[in-house]
Parts: sequence; structure tokens; C-alpha cells
Amino acid sequence: MRFILALSVSLLIASCGPGDWVEVRSKEGRFSTRMPAIPAETTQEVETAAGSIALRSRELDHAGFQYVVSYSDYPGEFLKQNGPASILDAAREGTAAAGELLEESSISLGENPGRFLVVLDASGERVLQIRLLLVGRRLYQFGIVTPKQDRSAAEVARFLDAFALLLD
Repeated sequence: MRFILALSVSLLIASCGPGDWVEVRSKEGRFSTRMPAIPAETTQEVETAAGSIALRSRELDHAGFQYVVSYSDYPGEFLKQNGPASILDAAREGTAAAGELLEESSISLGENPGRFLVVLDASGERVLQIRLLLVGRRLYQFGIVTPKQDRSAAEVARFLDAFALLLD
């Protein structure tokens, strides 16, 4: 009996090793993802061409990497007047403003348009890899900042590929 209990405890400890990530869900944001630890939640008002918009974020600094998932809702009328490509272009410009845009490609999730960006910061030492995704009126931005030499680290794909939309 003691052996079985000891084996069970050992397996439990082994299954909670340093490689395990936690699920991060946002019912109000209608998304889920995975991160190495529980992120901090913030909300701030940002000024955009559409006016003041609430930007809701989950952010985590962990082991030299910075993880972020954020979303904001644009007014429907603004989206009708400007279109998805214009919203994504503006998001790209805002994201790349503090550095150098190294890569950009179009992406999608189902019928939802998006962009993948790689931005080198002004110091030339850190790289942001981020996906922008427009779902209806909501713009999601999820990305990871790494030291330049860790740009292809397994954590980058693991984090970016973990993002999922939640159905109502």
C-alpha cells in the first residue's frame, strides 16, 4: 500500500514538472491559451483613430520571455467605414512603431483575417513575434518577446499555437 501511495505521489510530482503550462481562459474575452504561469490582468484605455478603446490584457514575464494576450473591441460603425485590412494595418503600424518590422504575413483563423509580425526592438536585442486576429469587432493580439538569440525557441510556437477562440 505504501509503495502504491509513494508511486502515485512520485507520478503526480513528475507530471507537474517545469515544462507544464497552465491554461488561461477568459470567458469575457472568449479565448483560451496556455502560459508557463498565471499572468497578470490589466485594462487600460488607449486612444485610437476610433476613439478611446479599452485594451484588456493578460501579461506574464517568465524566464526571460514576456507573454501577452490582449483584446479590444472596435465600434461597429468604425469597422464598417474602415474595413478589416485597415484595422490590421493600423495595428501593425502601432506594434512596429517602437522597432523594426522584420517579417509580416497574412494569417487567418477560419474566416477571421489576421497578420503575423516579427519586430526587432530599438535596442536590437529583443524580438516580438505576434499574431493579430480580427474576429468581428474584436482585435486579438497575442505575442511573445524573446532575446534575439532565442527567437526560434520552442516556447514561441508553443505559446502562439495555444491560442483558441471559445464558442459562446
